[in-house]
Parts: sequence; C-alpha cells; structure tokens
Amino acid sequence: MSSAAGQQTNILSLVNSTIELPTMPEVLLKLNEVMADPDASADGVAKVVSKDPAVATNMLRIVNSAYYGLPVRVSSINLAVSVLGFNMTKKIALKAAVFSALGKRRDKIQQFDPLAFWQHAIFTGVAARVIGQQSTLFLDSHVEDLYIAGLLHDIGKIIMLEKACPRYLACLRKAAQTRRPEVEVEIEDFGFSHADVGSVLAVKWSLPEDLAIAIRYHHFPSRDPFHRSLSSLIHLSDHLAWNGGKPSTTGTAPPTLDHAVYDQIGLDPSQIEALLPRVVEDYGASEMPW
Repeated sequence: MSSAAGQQTNILSLVNSTIELPTMPEVLLKLNEVMADPDASADGVAKVVSKDPAVATNMLRIVNSAYYGLPVRVSSINLAVSVLGFNMTKKIALKAAVFSALGKRRDKIQQFDPLAFWQHAIFTGVAARVIGQQSTLFLDSHVEDLYIAGLLHDIGKIIMLEKACPRYLACLRKAAQTRRPEVEVEIEDFGFSHADVGSVLAVKWSLPEDLAIAIRYHHFPSRDPFHRSLSSLIHLSDHLAWNGGKPSTTGTAPPTLDHAVYDQIGLDPSQIEALLPRVVEDYGASEMPW
C-alpha cells in the first residue's frame, strides 16, 4: 500500500470512529443501481430522476443553459438525460441531493449561519466555474464538475455541525477568539479538519476520486499528490469568496492563501482580478437552494 493510500485509510478510520456520516441519498442509490446495468437506458434513468423534483428541475435548467447552446428548449427529462449523459445526470442529482439532505434551513448558531454558509459555497462554485473556463489547464473538465467541486468543498462543516455540534461550535469559538483559520483549530482539537470529513463523505458516497481529493486538499493544495490543479482552483475560489464578503463561518479568520496556486491553474493574479466582475455577476444570477 502506498503512503498516500495508507494515510487516506487512517483518515477514513479516524473520521468514521469520531463522526457518524450520513448515508447516500436515495436518488443517488437508485441511479447507481440503474447505471450499473450495462443495458441501462436513458428512459430508465429518466424514470428515477423524474421522481425527484429537485433533480429534474436542475437537469432541465442546466441542459437549457447557454453552455449547451441547444436550438430548442428541452422540457423532457428523457431528452435531457440523453443530452447530458449518465455521468452528468448523476452529478446533477448529487448537487440536488446534497441541498435536500444537508441544506435544510436552521437558525444561526454562534459562528455558523446556514444562509451565509450556502452563499459561500455557491460563490466558490461559481468562481471555480468562471476561472476554470478561462484556463487551458481545465479544457478537459466540464464546467459543472468545477462548480460542484467548489459547491461541496466545505460540506464537512455541515457534517461536523450535525454530528459533533457542541464540540464543533467550541472549535469555531476558539478560532474566532484567537483569530486563527478554523482549519488549524479543527486539526488541533479533532485531529482532522472539515476538509477530511468532506473527503471521507465523498468516498463513502462513491463520488469521483478527483472531487474527493480536491475537497480534502482545498486548504493545502501543494500537498495534493494527484489532482493539484483542481484543488488549487478550489483553494483560490474559496479565498475569493472570503475576500468577497462571503465567509463560510462568521467572526473567524479567513484561510491563508497559497500563492503557488496561480501556477497550478495557469492564470496570474491580474487575470483573476479581471474575472471578478464576471464571478460577481454570475453569483448574482444564481439560485439559492431554498
């Protein structure tokens, strides 16, 4: 076993023994079952999708977006599945399922405001999509993949809030009082961070490897041995969200920027600055999950 694989196994064991992770949402389970059949059809996948209004709505919105540039509007889920393909259908289902399972509104608790958290997540996803579209290093990546990676980068915070609430809130208070990035305090108090928790959840839900790894290393992209460009993109997008007044937690210090990420994404700071108005515009046009 490689050292990287061994380390991943240790984190899986550590997180699983400390925090109970949610099971995969039903719509993803059913899609996995259908798509595992080599004779799976668009009609069979569409039947699963049609039973989940959130997934169906997201699919139609994306397939009718400017990215696909279709000459006519698609209103059929069957046709949408055919256009998007099975892999993208599953990713859209993932996004909708996460909002459904983990995005339920709750009151603000100390340093955690759920509305602010999702605003941060969406801003990060939008930034990743806009920046990725301008970099030749992401030519082989679908923009929705980049958006989802940004959207889910901090999902471990929701899990920690749900499954280790008093301890996690104490951690956030400590980070706020000492003006230290919360990731540092998490590692100090838990032995792992929200990034590790989110990565373990991605592994448990059988999500794409590059997504799980980008989530894990989004605070320390230079340590990423596999997909450094993607983790660097999410790291920078996260930083832009904090600097743009969209922090994921309140009263805590922003994470430290690793300036090596510019080389990893193939764009310099002036190019990123020039893209900011587009990021803000696209964020303003985005929809919140409630």
